[in-house]
Amino acid sequence: MPGKRGKPEPEERKEEALRPSCFLGYHRDKLAVYLVSRKAYRIAETQFRRAIWLNPYEPAFKQHLAVCLYKDGRYREARKWITEALEQQSDNPENRKILKLIEQEIKD
Repeated sequence: MPGKRGKPEPEERKEEALRPSCFLGYHRDKLAVYLVSRKAYRIAETQFRRAIWLNPYEPAFKQHLAVCLYKDGRYREARKWITEALEQQSDNPENRKILKLIEQEIKD
């Protein structure tokens, strides 16, 4: 969020300088997972998207976003994100299971 003079705050400047980085995003993901458990899907979605923006290398963030969108009833968008997670980590059986659940909802 920009400061009073339209300049980014120090934390945002630091994130921007490091982005993309395999070390960022985990705190956002952890918060978002908690928010999903509380059924605050729209707020959780923003945190997952921020985690992905900070660290596009972590397929778990994309998986978590897909689950969040699935629980929110946004199946087509969830399919897009779980497919991206599978592209990064094709040997993950959990991602295939999630994709199957999403595909079932889309067919119905």
